Amino acid sequence: MESSRVPVVWLAYVSYPVTTAVYYERALRRNCRVVTCGPKIGPEVIKNWHLENMKLPVVDQDMPLPFEPDMRQVLPKARGRHPDPDLYLWIESVPGHFPKNLEAVSCPKACHLIDSHLNLEWHLKWAQLFDHVFVAQREYILEFRRQGCKNVHWLPLACDPEVHAQKTTQKRFDVGFVGSIFANTRRAELLQRLADKRLLLKAERCFWDEMALIFSQSRIVFNNAVRNDLNMRVFEAMSTGSFLLTDATPNSGQNELFVDGEDLGIYDDKSLLDKARFYLIHEEEREHIGRRGQAMMHKAHTYQHRAAEILRVCLHGQKTTPSAGEWRERSLGGLAASRKWKPRPPNRPRGRSFIIPILDASPKGRKEFEDLLNDLTAMDGEVVAVFNSPAAAEAFRNHPRIDLSASLNVNAGVPRAWNIGVHLATQPSLFFLNADLRVSISAVEALEAALWELPSAAVVGPEGSFFGFYTYEDILWLHKDSRPSSPQFVDAVSGFFFAAKRELFARKLLQFEDHYTPCFTEEWDLGIQVRQAGYKCYVVPVSDYSHEWGVSVQHSRVITYMKNEQGVTGEILARNRIRFWRKWLEVSGELALPGWEPNPPDPKPPTGSSLLQSRIVELTDLRTQKVKPPSEGGQST
Repeated sequence: MESSRVPVVWLAYVSYPVTTAVYYERALRRNCRVVTCGPKIGPEVIKNWHLENMKLPVVDQDMPLPFEPDMRQVLPKARGRHPDPDLYLWIESVPGHFPKNLEAVSCPKACHLIDSHLNLEWHLKWAQLFDHVFVAQREYILEFRRQGCKNVHWLPLACDPEVHAQKTTQKRFDVGFVGSIFANTRRAELLQRLADKRLLLKAERCFWDEMALIFSQSRIVFNNAVRNDLNMRVFEAMSTGSFLLTDATPNSGQNELFVDGEDLGIYDDKSLLDKARFYLIHEEEREHIGRRGQAMMHKAHTYQHRAAEILRVCLHGQKTTPSAGEWRERSLGGLAASRKWKPRPPNRPRGRSFIIPILDASPKGRKEFEDLLNDLTAMDGEVVAVFNSPAAAEAFRNHPRIDLSASLNVNAGVPRAWNIGVHLATQPSLFFLNADLRVSISAVEALEAALWELPSAAVVGPEGSFFGFYTYEDILWLHKDSRPSSPQFVDAVSGFFFAAKRELFARKLLQFEDHYTPCFTEEWDLGIQVRQAGYKCYVVPVSDYSHEWGVSVQHSRVITYMKNEQGVTGEILARNRIRFWRKWLEVSGELALPGWEPNPPDPKPPTGSSLLQSRIVELTDLRTQKVKPPSEGGQST
């Protein structure tokens, strides 16, 4: 064949629209003149193979032939109607299609055998008749060679990016599967196991666009090999960009083409549910792997890539097809050199929730809350109001700046109100505001940036303290007029204005302790929770806010809460001190948290930066420090 001439390929297979040969036909027609030759699938096979859902017509071949045509008779009849072939390529489709007298075909003859794991016996006999044998299942290549077959090459299955395309980015199913399911098989048992564990499973036998749509709609595409085979579903599912979870198939080449946890996921039967749950939870990692797998498919694993190898081997003298390592190298071309998935530092999540407990419905209290709501009108973010009295609810429930609210018929206190607000909030950044606060957009944005950019930050605010666990007092309070010029980690952040990450509450790492109702000590308790979870609290130098201390500095004030029970702030502090000690000593036996010492040495008062460089507890002469009582309840009580 002259290299400048378009090659003519006679493509022999049984015509039906969802067989592998159709994808090769589509690929070969891009660069070759293709003449399809063979019979059509019959109704009995369609029924037996459960192909009723093909929804595409079964068409005649360019050269319609019976299942066992005699090529000595076919060739003379074809002359004048079809060009002589440069390559005769027979691709496995429906059993029984065995042309006779193939030696009459003088051009190179090749076969592509798909299901050697199921049909090895007749594959070994049939392959003897061809000049080149392409085998999809690598495990059996040595057996073909032992049986005397010539020029045996590994050619795995592939995808067609136009057919196996990402049809949607909207995920509807936890797990999707497209394929045959027979009773009492391993595949059926594994799918039933997934369904029994309340995963939203979509399993259907469908083809082409409908198949690609289910794959695209699935967070995880499940695959199960029938008999250690590297099947079509591996390539087709990955081509849609969805994450593939498949079983290990030793000797198939899969583990050399693709890496578990980088390009797809591998399960064994015992780990299936754990692997599925892991990748359902870790969405960013799952989607990253899915996109990477899709890129690899389209770089090296399409039927156009496979067809090009057949032509190079059969017509242009190439000795054999690429090895698994060579296929992988091609598929990684242009992709990031780092092979292990590492989440990129995320952009700051967008979205704020302002959580505001409100009790005071007096004229002054109403004015203060109205002013705060006016401040928030100039900012993006949902306002979540927790009304700690019927009077407050009546006064503000219809305010246009309040997006979500909860109305309580009693004063449930600060920590309960905060917890209710957390459960109502929907945004990643939670801002907790006292109802008498005045705040600017610059202060909110500065705290939000600190929350997501400072190392291990969980809670940030403009004021906070180092506190002594055993003395139950602030040792050093960093407030508006006495704090460093850069963010500083502290034991606790003051409660009148602070921000926290909603994800830590959702993961049950943080929760406000309602044992301290109605107020005081909840910020110290939260600070210990933050440290226990491996995170930090920070004071951030923010100035564009104003707030006057209320109940925290009014030690004789009577507070009404929980069905009119009377409480004086001093009594509440005394009670909460005991609860605070009991909780954390019971949790750990001794307070086994870094920085707290049961029997601290005699103090030597540190100064300025030296105090801020190290954790100081019970070491300072409290008479020389400006100290505020533990926890600010303010208007939220």
